[in-house]
Amino acid sequence: MNTSEENLMNIFKILASNDGSINEPNVSSFLAYLLDPNENHGLDSVFLEYFLTPVILGNKDSFKELIYNDRIRNLSKRSPYSISVQAEMTVMLDTETSKQKTRDIDILIEIFHSSDPHRARFAFCIENKIKDGAIQKGGNQLYEELTGLIQYYASRSAADGRGVSSAQIPALSFIFLTPKRNIRAVEEFAELVDKLEFTDSIKNIPCYHMTWGPDAAQTQEEAPAHVVAMLNRTLQDEACGNIEPIYDYTKHTLKSFLTFIKSDFHSYKEEKTAGTERRSYGKTIPEFYYDVFTELEFDRDYASNDIKNRVKELVLRSSGNEVRKPTLDATLIFTTVNNSNRKHQGVTDPQKHEINLFYCPDENNKKMIRKLSQNDPPADIYIYWKDNSSDDKTGKCLLTEIYPSLR
Repeated sequence: MNTSEENLMNIFKILASNDGSINEPNVSSFLAYLLDPNENHGLDSVFLEYFLTPVILGNKDSFKELIYNDRIRNLSKRSPYSISVQAEMTVMLDTETSKQKTRDIDILIEIFHSSDPHRARFAFCIENKIKDGAIQKGGNQLYEELTGLIQYYASRSAADGRGVSSAQIPALSFIFLTPKRNIRAVEEFAELVDKLEFTDSIKNIPCYHMTWGPDAAQTQEEAPAHVVAMLNRTLQDEACGNIEPIYDYTKHTLKSFLTFIKSDFHSYKEEKTAGTERRSYGKTIPEFYYDVFTELEFDRDYASNDIKNRVKELVLRSSGNEVRKPTLDATLIFTTVNNSNRKHQGVTDPQKHEINLFYCPDENNKKMIRKLSQNDPPADIYIYWKDNSSDDKTGKCLLTEIYPSLR
């Protein structure tokens, strides 16, 4: 592999390494680029068709025009359809208090037909999440984005002098794209579907929950409906000659993006830290903390310093090397769910279960901690993480929202 290829393979992780996190809008912008047949990637409409297939074939009554022989129609520039893909579109919606509210749609795909090139026939609204911690619960975000989009099309039709009618609004669909189908994501999607059921004017809008990668929660029929499978299919079809040749630059970039997705969008900084610790100690310091965690009892207070000393001794016995005190301190912070300083230790996902090990019975007293039961979490205890979308860069929710009690 030459130097330029290595740079291509590494570019996403390099961009993510500034503060150990990735900018979600940047990922949305790149996904929008791949979905747009008008861009210079050489994919034409291939990836777009793969991406929309589960949505369209899963709602055949709503998309009859786009289906032929039980397949999605050709949407390339040689077809009678034209495509518009826009990233980061802001819509306005009216609220019950007569005040207007803004919502940002991550990606909007519009499909036009040559017989009416100025009016979109179909529109797909995509809300993208690359970290579970960014998924809001009970905030009506998805419903408000869809409502705002409908109001956008209605106001545009009125401004064009065509009047407002369902015929002037494109056939809409909503796609919720998340890392996996965990509890938080499923509940947020279910909230949208439930709201639509009780809103007569939009109750029949198709909604689809898509994932970035494979998920154990998906059935065999759903398994291909994730972005990793779509990108793999694109590369495999090109290699077999089923589609037109793709530029080498694009192929290398797609492989780089696949690696980035499969690493849960981790940066080089995160991977480098883990690699260094494994070379020095045989495994990472969080893994040593987990070893100590397994030896503790539930519902018992432990001094934080005692836990750190246990880990220090275990590392020394296992590897013959002594771990630095700042490393011990930092690791205990990000493995303690209600220590708000964990956002400064690179914790961007509240559902990174392997590091959610401890909690402070009294959040103001960091000197005492307890072993956390993810099957029976304590009530009224918060979990913190870094959330760049919030004003103070802090994500926060009750532990019971992440881990409902199984008792």
